Amino acid sequence: MDALNTKSKAFVVLLFSLVSIGLFPVSTFIAASICQSWYGLVVGLLLMALAIPFHYCAKKHPKGYFVSFFTNSIANGFSASAYYLAKNIPLDWCQMLLAAMPAAAILGLVYVMLQKMGKTKKTAVLVAAVIDALLILLSLALWIVYGKAAFSFGFFCAWIALFYLCVFGITIHHDGRAVMRDISFGSFGAFIMLTVVVIFILSEGEALDGLDLDLFEGRKNKHKK
Repeated sequence: MDALNTKSKAFVVLLFSLVSIGLFPVSTFIAASICQSWYGLVVGLLLMALAIPFHYCAKKHPKGYFVSFFTNSIANGFSASAYYLAKNIPLDWCQMLLAAMPAAAILGLVYVMLQKMGKTKKTAVLVAAVIDALLILLSLALWIVYGKAAFSFGFFCAWIALFYLCVFGITIHHDGRAVMRDISFGSFGAFIMLTVVVIFILSEGEALDGLDLDLFEGRKNKHKK
């Protein structure tokens, strides 16, 4: 029974984490089309605030966890759009989807390790978390060097994936925990972290430009031979 519970919980976490990753490029693209400058941050924060009462009321009405999850997942895109709009960086739909795939693959990896390879939860989550951390660093490095939207978007996706890896670690093998409650909590964590990163970028970009990183402007290297 425990193994069955583990498999079903792992599938639910995988499903909703992939939905969150899938909604991110959609909501970012839409938000960039309807918002101006950093206003997406305001909309994102309002959406998260809207999700709070649904999460709280879900103790009696479990469907509230679904609402809070979807609301926070959409809010992620609005917060991210503030960076691209404020820096006048155009978004390419195909590049956004491709950039989201590595994060989705990591989530699939931890699920496979839990289901097929006989790995313990601790080992599976730790391996996936290390790979995701490397993806975050790699995306950041490529973002700094090339300044392309695809790398920044992959960086954001990797952060979202990290919080759902935490959900895998928290909810698997804990029969007393409601999986949708943990997923809803994970969606709050992902939104808060992503928003903090975006706010930091928008507020500290000029300081880092002084170090010649050219990260937040997305500018090409202009060094002359």
